[in-house]
Amino acid sequence: MTIVLGVSVLVQLLIPYRGYFPANLQDSVFLSAHRGHFHGWYRFAFYVHIVAGPIALVQGAALFFSGSRRKRIPPWHRVIGRVQAAVVLLFLFPSGLVMAQYAMAGPTAEAAFTLLSLATAVTMAMAIRSAMVGRMTQHRLWATRCFLLLCSPLLLRVVVGFTIVTGTETDFAHRLIAWTSWLVPWFLFEVGRKCHDAAHRETKTSRLHTA
Repeated sequence: MTIVLGVSVLVQLLIPYRGYFPANLQDSVFLSAHRGHFHGWYRFAFYVHIVAGPIALVQGAALFFSGSRRKRIPPWHRVIGRVQAAVVLLFLFPSGLVMAQYAMAGPTAEAAFTLLSLATAVTMAMAIRSAMVGRMTQHRLWATRCFLLLCSPLLLRVVVGFTIVTGTETDFAHRLIAWTSWLVPWFLFEVGRKCHDAAHRETKTSRLHTA
């Protein structure tokens, strides 16, 4: 069910691409809002980002589900992982930084998307470093964090769509969504992880006492 929902949202995310190739500055909602600076570095970063983004999402999903099987990881996991690292660090991260400086909702949203880009790069770098030194538990943890951040555009799309349907779309809503679309999932993940670890320790302790 989760996979079906994710694919559905990804498809919805790709629908506006019809107005990006070629760039339709009149009818595309996103491009018309950025018409004044849709040239030079922004235009280049935009196309790099919209191509690298879906690739990183699909690869991230494949790595997440294959890596969650702790006993046996497919041989292609490492190959795709290296490609994923290149896509995120060489293309998605720098293009995201450029685009963040032109966020439609102003400086607050600019800061949110800038930090999102930085957090994505840092979590990817930490996942790589952990794998290189053989700390696979830490590698899975950092890779999962990175994947959550990569999924944030999907949540952003859903929530923005909800505000449009309900008539609650405002600049404040856009600024709020720019932050919550990635901070809330990350926060919930960390809380869930802490609760799981605490429950695991409690179970382990009780077993020792009853042994």
